[in-house]
Amino acid sequence: MSVGRKKWLWCIVALFMTTPRAMAYEEVEDLVDIFATDSAFIAVVDGKRNFSEAKRSDETILWQGAKGEIGAFLTNGRLLAVSVRSGKWNVRPLKIIEKKEPPDMLIAAHLLVMLTGERIVTFGTHTGGFFQTRLPLGEPIVAKEAEGRVAAVVTPARAYGFSSYRRGVAEIRFQLKETVDSLKTTYNKITLRTSRRLITLKAEDAVWRQVDLK
Repeated sequence: MSVGRKKWLWCIVALFMTTPRAMAYEEVEDLVDIFATDSAFIAVVDGKRNFSEAKRSDETILWQGAKGEIGAFLTNGRLLAVSVRSGKWNVRPLKIIEKKEPPDMLIAAHLLVMLTGERIVTFGTHTGGFFQTRLPLGEPIVAKEAEGRVAAVVTPARAYGFSSYRRGVAEIRFQLKETVDSLKTTYNKITLRTSRRLITLKAEDAVWRQVDLK
């Protein structure tokens, strides 16, 4: 076998060995660094741009996180978030009840989610700021996940899907006596299995699709 043919065959083998792994996920460098001083919240984006937001004297940090293209602080009074597309810190005040009962936070490489008993607040790399979705009174959250470009929040009656590409929410309601079996998020997709359906959402269009299982 000629040297050229051997080289060609090795290239084919290498392609088959690396392609499944490359397609399995997107590896994103952490491009946002966040810091807090006694007087300011500071974000450094891609090592080039930096933004500062004054910190109040009575402000306490409850949570902070930075991943991929997103960085955020949750304090006892507000939520601050920044992405690689931001020109400044984005700020959203907390409601009185949220100050008493701190929200849950989810962060992925391109999407941030704040969960409270009354609302879901999301922030993504392409959403141009915060987006709020109200939760129906009395509906508890039974499942929640965020990964890559998508996030999902599930109650006993419905599922909410979010994409970093879309400023909004995709909502799907469950049928009578339909129960949730599992929730899984991968980098660009949400997969929700219920007692009756397989329901999926892709980040690129943020539309729920379903297949009946019975």
